[in-house]
This record gives sequence, structure tokens and C-alpha cells, in this order.
Amino acid sequence: MFDQRSAAKHVVAIVLAAGQGRRMGLPINKIFLPIHGKPVIIYTLEAFERCPVIDEILLVGAAGEEEQLAKLAQAAHCQKVRRIVQGGPTRHASEQCALEALRSRIEGGEIDLILIHDGARPFVLPERIQELVEAARACGGAILAMPLQEEELIVEVDEQQAICRRFAGQRAWRAQTPQAFRAAWLLAAYDRARQDQFEGTDTAASLERLGYPVAVVESDQSNLKITTAYDLLQAERLCRHYGL
Repeated sequence: MFDQRSAAKHVVAIVLAAGQGRRMGLPINKIFLPIHGKPVIIYTLEAFERCPVIDEILLVGAAGEEEQLAKLAQAAHCQKVRRIVQGGPTRHASEQCALEALRSRIEGGEIDLILIHDGARPFVLPERIQELVEAARACGGAILAMPLQEEELIVEVDEQQAICRRFAGQRAWRAQTPQAFRAAWLLAAYDRARQDQFEGTDTAASLERLGYPVAVVESDQSNLKITTAYDLLQAERLCRHYGL
């Protein structure tokens, strides 16, 4: 049974868990890999479970993995996981699958805000999630991001691999997840993206192209994304550091 608080306050976190472990060279979905004996996806779900501003979680899984995800969430007592839907072949397609599952509730005004988060980012802090929700309520859209370190530099190159633009730390930030948006804006942006056959590199791209404002909330070093075997080692170290 859904939370009976005001519809204007209802916040749903969509957790994307349909990716695979190809860059790790593994035959299984990386969200099932263990960190200190606990699957990556459980750390992720627990972060949203502990955050008081999140009302429910919609989990997006790969085809054939829905039952495994359901059993893991149940065993970990993740009571906010209300539904698991099958994702698509790309990140953008998986987000569209999730939005379709929520369409009637968004159009009916039941859901106010939606967060999109990569299931392979297990250590997002509940307090960062709360800050993000507050920023999205104020602006309409917000993402977690990290500024470049003082010694880092991003360059843009042309067709001949020659540098044409440079971006230093104060101007260039690394976009992360969660990303949070007014639910009606997000649904409209993805409907337009489907019409235009547009696929963004992240969720915010589909809103930015239509002129929706997106604020930035500063993240922290713990919010790493597990993509390679090295990232998994880093996650083990973070887990020990934070006592998770």
C-alpha cells in the first residue's frame, strides 16, 4: 500500500540495475558482485531505504533477473522497493521503461519528484540524496556532480585530435547520479526524446535540450561508480573506511 502523505510530496527513486559486467570481463551483472560479502545493489538500495525523503523505489532489472533482484531486496528488508520492471537495451531505454510504469501516477499528479540512480553507485550518502531532493524542489531539476581536482584538466579535441578547448576545475564538473526532476517535466522530456529519436548520455541531457533548468549539488568522493575491477577494489576500501 502506498504512502498516504500528500501527493505533492511523493518522491520515487528509480534505481537502474539492468547493466552488465562487460568492461570487467565477467559473465554476470556487476550489481550482483559482492563487496564484503554483500551484493553491490543492496548497498545502493539501503542508501535510499535510509533516506527519509524517499517514499518508494522502482527497481529496473535486466530480463530474467527480476526474481533474483526481488529475493535480494526482500532478504535485505528493503521495504521501499515496491516494484521491479524489466529494462531496455540502453540506459535511456531503461529509463523510458521505468517512466512508462509510472506514467499514470505521474499524469494523475500522485508523484511529485523522480530520482534516477545507477545501481552500480553503492555508496551515495542519504544526506546527499536529501540535499538533491531539496534542490530539485526549488529548481525543478538537480544532479549530483563533483568538480575536477585542482590538478585535473578536461580538454576538447577536434577531428585531428588537436586541443581546441580546455576546462579547468572551477568550470568543469563530473556529472553523477542520483539526478532528480519534477516528475511531469521528466515524463514530458522523455516523450519528446522518443519523438525526436534522441538518447542522452545521462538523464539531465533530455531535459537540458528543452531548456529545463538543472542545478548542481556537490557530491563527494565516496559516490564512485563500479565499472572496472579497480573500482571494485576501491569500493572494498571505502566499505572498510565507512564501516558499511
